[in-house]
This record gives sequence, structure tokens and C-alpha cells, in this order.
Amino acid sequence: MPNFKKLAKNYEKVALTALQEDIRIPSVYDPSTIKKGQPFGANVKKALDYLAKLGKDYGFKVDTCDGYCTELTIGEDGPLIGIYGHSDVVPATGKWEHSPWLPIVKDGKMVCRGCADDKGPLIASLYAIKLLKDNGLIKGYRVRLVSGGDEERGSSCLDYYFHHLHKEECDYGFTPDADWPLIYGEKAICRATLTYEGGLGPVIEMMGGEVPNAVCDKILVTLPRDTKFEQYLKDKKITHDLSSNEVLTMVTFKGKAAHGSTPELGINAALIAFRTIGDFYHVDALTKIANALANSDGSSFGAKVTSPELGTTTYNYGVVRYSAGVLSISLDFRFGETCNPDKALAALSDASDLSYEVTSDTKALLFDKKNPLITTLMKAYKRETLDLFAKPFTIGGGTYAKEAKNTVAFGAAFKKHPGDMHAPTEYLYLKDFYKDIAIYARAIYMLGKLKA
Repeated sequence: MPNFKKLAKNYEKVALTALQEDIRIPSVYDPSTIKKGQPFGANVKKALDYLAKLGKDYGFKVDTCDGYCTELTIGEDGPLIGIYGHSDVVPATGKWEHSPWLPIVKDGKMVCRGCADDKGPLIASLYAIKLLKDNGLIKGYRVRLVSGGDEERGSSCLDYYFHHLHKEECDYGFTPDADWPLIYGEKAICRATLTYEGGLGPVIEMMGGEVPNAVCDKILVTLPRDTKFEQYLKDKKITHDLSSNEVLTMVTFKGKAAHGSTPELGINAALIAFRTIGDFYHVDALTKIANALANSDGSSFGAKVTSPELGTTTYNYGVVRYSAGVLSISLDFRFGETCNPDKALAALSDASDLSYEVTSDTKALLFDKKNPLITTLMKAYKRETLDLFAKPFTIGGGTYAKEAKNTVAFGAAFKKHPGDMHAPTEYLYLKDFYKDIAIYARAIYMLGKLKA
């Protein structure tokens, strides 16, 4: 068996340079720059094109997939090993120490948008494949790295890749977009729009949150000028920014960002706004909504369900808008194998007086832990890390494993360095990044030896 740690050291510098170049591209979905060939906007296309350029330079077969994905393939015959990462990132909301697009390395660590989710793991995978290619270790199997451009908004990129372009499904695959050591199950995900029609006291407008799958960390509320309310905010020591003129009071309520799969780790600014305004102005509708949505596990409206394999329900309220008498709230609802989603949504609606419309739903994913894909990847991880007691687990996050057959989430965040994905403190330790290259190289090599 090759010494992958030793081989990976030859790729550390070039991989870091490639990652830094990739991070400098602010590849956030931008509808204002959508056109043919760049369905997710100009900067997502730049990031996909950057990966395509690397692939071409390294001798891979490259397909840009109408701008939806970049596909790099190496190998002539045998089973297909698929790796599915993504080049798009969530918006860089919140307060950053420096530009989120500036990949500065300090004390062996970089803090920037996309370094952990998912450009670091994506680039590590690329150089793992290059390592195998350069050392003549891709024989009797093929490897395909696919990077999508719309993972953060629901994975329409891979949907197009498989169902419009009719690309080949892999025999064995993984997505480097979660946590080590391996994830054998993922909760189902239901996204819906919650709506209330009617006045909300003096509120003129609300605007908060950026994406459904992140906790709303700030919300701007516009009201008629009210010095008593402004003083109330100070007296109650509510975290906020305030600006006003002779006519209007504009309050930005502040919370804490977190991934939509773990809303309990964040503080939802919209719920703070609902509670505060509801209490001060006696707006019953806002108080009722704040009470109903208070607990992110659903216990506040009687729909907390804990499943044996996939765990407890989570409800995230990510994007909030109110104008012209209509309040809309995006819901990202994740649940396990024993939860009835229709009953849960009905309970939420009854408790809050919010109507709902389901916009998308993705079924749960659950592999047998004795599956050769699972056992092989776990062996590769253990041999490279010597973490001999590591066990696969399940998560609430949704990954590309739900979009691609015969695929599981495999890395790349280590338990002690989770990466703070979607937060303004997103980070990556270089020693982890370099370790990922060796783990992925061994894993691909071992999967290539399995019979399809």
C-alpha cells in the first residue's frame, strides 16, 4: 500500500495556492448576472471555470456542463468513483475580522468564506486525485470530480447534471462536504413558506436573513418614529443598531448566525424582533408567532419528534420579509425516519396562525453500516488518522449524497475543528487541509479496488 501521507506532502504548497485563488472568487448566487452558460451568476461561473482550468492544466477530461457544474474525469475503464463537491458559497453576512474573500493564513489557520464549505475539501479532493494520477495509481477504475454551482440553494446543479444531462451515476462515491469520519444517514428536509396576512401594529417593513438554510442573524424593522420604543430597546438591553429621522425609526435586531441544520447553535434575530415589538406594542399576532416558534426543535408547538437513527426535528426560520400587510417566513424543517411532516406542519400552523406552502422536500438518506462503501471509507479514514475507535454517524444537514446514487458524506471537518460553516468565523486549519488530501487519496484508491 502506498504511503499517502508522504506522497501528499508533495502537493501541500500547490494545493494551498489553488485554494487561496478559489476563495478570492466571491461565488455567491447572483440573479442579476444570470445568463446562458452561467445560471447562478457571474462569480459562481468564475469559480467553476477556475476548477475547469486546473483540471485542463492537469490533464483531466473537462466538461463545464452548461455552467451548472464542472466535471473532471481521469481513467479509461472500470468502476467509476465519484466525488461531489461545490463551488458556490453562502453570502458573507455578519461581522468579519477582515474581508471574507481574503484568504490570509495566520498561525496555520485561515478565516474566510468558503474555506470549510466547500472549497477547502473540494481542492483537497482535486489534489488527492492528482496525487493518484501522477503516481500511476489510477488503474482499472475511473475517478470523476464534480463541483456544483447551486448546492447552497437546494442542489439544482446536480439535478440538472443527472436528470437533464443524464450523466453516469457512480459505482461508489462520496461528497467532501460534512464531518469526519463518515455520515451514513441524513435527515429529510422540507422547505416551506410561512405566511401571515394582516397588520402588525405600527410595523411598516421587515427585512431579515439571506438564505433559508442559515439562522436569521439580523433583521431591519422600519416603524414610525417612536422615541419611547427606542428607549425601551436600551432599557431592555436588546442587541440592536438604531437609526432614525423625524419620520422613521429603523432598528436592526441582531442575533447569531448558524447553519440551518443546527439552529439551536444560533440566535434568531427575527424571533427577537417579533417578541420585542409584540410585547411593547401589544401586537398579538407577533407575540403568538414568537411563542410558537420559540424552540427550534418544535417543542414550542408540540411537534418535537426524536427518531432512533436520525435524531430530533429542527425548524429554522431563515428569511423574513414584511411589507404591504404580508409577512413571509422561510422554513427549513429537518426530520428523521419516524416523523410525520404533515402533522408537524399542521401543528406549527395551528399554534402560530401562519399558513404554509411547501416549496421543496427531500427524503431521508440511510445506509446500512455494513455496506462495502461504508466499511471501505471507514478503513481508509482510520488508517490515515489512526483514529481507530471512530464510528459513522447521522446528521441533520443535507448533502449531495441525496442527489447522487451510491454516495455518502465523507469529511472534511474534524470534531475539534468544525469550521463554523455559514458563520462569519468560518475557518480551516492547514494541517487539516493537508491531512484531507492523504485521506481522500487512500479512500479513492481503496474504492477503486472494489468490484462494482
